[in-house]
Amino acid sequence: MPKLNNFFDKTETVEKILTKKMHPQLVSIKNLEESKLQYRDIPQEDVEKLADLIELDGEVLQPLLVRKAGGDTYEILAGHKRYRACRYLTEKGLKQFSMIPCYVKSMTDAQAEFAVYSTNGYNRKSDYEIMREVEGMSRLLKENPELFPEAASGRLVEKLASIMNMSKTVVQEYKTIANNLSDDAMEKFKKDEITKESAKTLAALNNEEQAKVLSTGAVKTNEIKQAVAELKEPSNKDIELAYHHITSGLNMKKYVPGSVFENYLKDRCGRTHQYYGGTGLSFDCSLRGVAINRRKEITWHDFVSRAEKLGLYKPYDYVTESVTKNEPEEQLPGQDSILNHPEYLPDDNAISDNDKSENKEHEADNENKVRNEYLTDKLSGVKAIGRCPKCLGAVAYLTNPMCCGKCGNKLDWTFEK
Repeated sequence: MPKLNNFFDKTETVEKILTKKMHPQLVSIKNLEESKLQYRDIPQEDVEKLADLIELDGEVLQPLLVRKAGGDTYEILAGHKRYRACRYLTEKGLKQFSMIPCYVKSMTDAQAEFAVYSTNGYNRKSDYEIMREVEGMSRLLKENPELFPEAASGRLVEKLASIMNMSKTVVQEYKTIANNLSDDAMEKFKKDEITKESAKTLAALNNEEQAKVLSTGAVKTNEIKQAVAELKEPSNKDIELAYHHITSGLNMKKYVPGSVFENYLKDRCGRTHQYYGGTGLSFDCSLRGVAINRRKEITWHDFVSRAEKLGLYKPYDYVTESVTKNEPEEQLPGQDSILNHPEYLPDDNAISDNDKSENKEHEADNENKVRNEYLTDKLSGVKAIGRCPKCLGAVAYLTNPMCCGKCGNKLDWTFEK
């Protein structure tokens, strides 16, 4: 058996290597049959062009490579297009081409199959045909180490990559496509209806998921990738099941802000929480988000947002009412302040004009401070972040959401029962 590198040596053809020191013999075209191992499609136009050249030459200049197939028949291993061209000429009535020169070589099934792949090495090939060669040669080298001792070192992918002038990554991609692409997808790949990139994308799915993607009518690479992305997104049912399971031990209060809920889920579930049950639900949590039923991971923000859209969770009411703290009561028309009549106050409580002026300035400063801090929502149009679960007052003091500006109590956003 010739060395592996010789199969792709550009200085001489594989057929010359395989038939060295052999003499051709004429075989009737009726006794020749194409190998079932031949995987390449030969356009009829190419056959007719070659037939014209053979007719001009008056003979087949390069003999076919065949092996005995039983009885008087021979299996063609190399020269399928030359055989079809001679058959075309014979059908036209040119009987002189009914006897074709052939090299008859004794080969095992494995050697014959390998010869089919190797003798196609120089022709322009589709991605499907390259995949067939990679997978076929890989299988033969692995299953028949005694026939190919050079490949017995265990570096099969690396050896193939070197022989076929590809990176190891590309070789592995072709092997993945060959092993995982469904029959329907493989047929489209063979017919060049989908690209290698599309085939690689589909090969990452199981057969049922591949069928769903193909049923959308997607054929272009970007269309298939989009269909796969949508398929990988968790469904509404997935979100609902995961939400109920994750929050089963929580006391979900009505006015919990979404940002607080997200941070809580990240802290509580983000590091170790996972679930694999027999109820059609499984999920893995991380600090980034949650992957439900082995689908694409979504962030905690997206998880909370989708739960809200599904009506599972109501984060807060969007309100724009102002929030005040210790605002002075409005005086009724005609009402006077006792501070304006110090004569009615006890002497030790009397307030001088200077003290009264300073007090008014202090009250004005306090009132402006309260308005600046707690009426920001009303003045700027920023929506309140939620409601206090105790007094239901709007919480708009954005720099301190843990304190209610209306009742003054510390807000309790604890979820645990």
